[in-house]
Amino acid sequence: MRFFGTLILAFAVSPCAALAQAYPVKPVHLVVPFPPGGAVDLTARLMQQRLSASLGQPVVIDNRGGAAGRIGATYVSKAPADGYTMLFTVGSDLSMRQGNPGALVLLRDLTPIATAVASVSAVAVRADLGVGNFKELMDLARRNPGKLTYGSAGVASTHHMTGERLKQLGAEMIHVPFKGLGPALTALAAGQIDLCITNVATVLPQARQGKVKIIAVMQPARFEGLPEVPAVNETLAGFDVPVAWYAYFGPPGLPRNLVARWDSEIVKAMESQELRQRLTDASMALTYTGPEQMPALIRTTAEKYEKLLKSTGINLED
Repeated sequence: MRFFGTLILAFAVSPCAALAQAYPVKPVHLVVPFPPGGAVDLTARLMQQRLSASLGQPVVIDNRGGAAGRIGATYVSKAPADGYTMLFTVGSDLSMRQGNPGALVLLRDLTPIATAVASVSAVAVRADLGVGNFKELMDLARRNPGKLTYGSAGVASTHHMTGERLKQLGAEMIHVPFKGLGPALTALAAGQIDLCITNVATVLPQARQGKVKIIAVMQPARFEGLPEVPAVNETLAGFDVPVAWYAYFGPPGLPRNLVARWDSEIVKAMESQELRQRLTDASMALTYTGPEQMPALIRTTAEKYEKLLKSTGINLED
């Protein structure tokens, strides 16, 4: 019994135990699997300031864009489960690929922690396209099938799927995938594409400068942050687009104490009125789903996407 007690005491004062209790003892790398300038990156950086302060160590943003967020997510899935390499991404996009051969399985290859926000999607056109509203865009696309080009954050992203849904309704447009919404909007402002299915947070700065024009928000009702912009359902009644929710994940096998720590810090950050206002000003809808509810959210999202994928014919292997 004395020997057993000695072992417990030795472990309690061992470097490993001390390290676990002191986490974090060095900077944490937060992988954002999209280029700088997009909504995911902007949201991560707003949260970063609060998380760095409460964790007591810098949270360093590591942009690893490509393949609609899958490159950065795969990188984190292979990282050590020590809490020093984490992921902030569009969890809804990753959820859609659950049944795809070779794809990441969120509940196996990553550790879900919590959602933070959901984005408000929008359709923006180049300033000289000559359309003043969403109905005029639909009419133009229907009169000129296969002529208009639209950009998105990548193949099988939420915004690509929205474009394919519009195609089903007679607006046949050519999809131009980019490695994130930042590059897509740069191309739109330069007149290299005709429109972009994006989110309000990313496109708003260029819209305010007159470089592009927001003609619709992709949700049932008008967005309170842009009350003058019509909702897509005012033109297309019953149009349904899955919500793009952003979430934090860790590598597979992340210890429960680190999951709980990150969950606690995320909740604490979201309680800041200053941060909440800045996220709202950035046109992000605040939302929270904790570790215990995340598996159900992932499964529900996957089921919804599966139905949409079948109806649109999008090939996830593209």
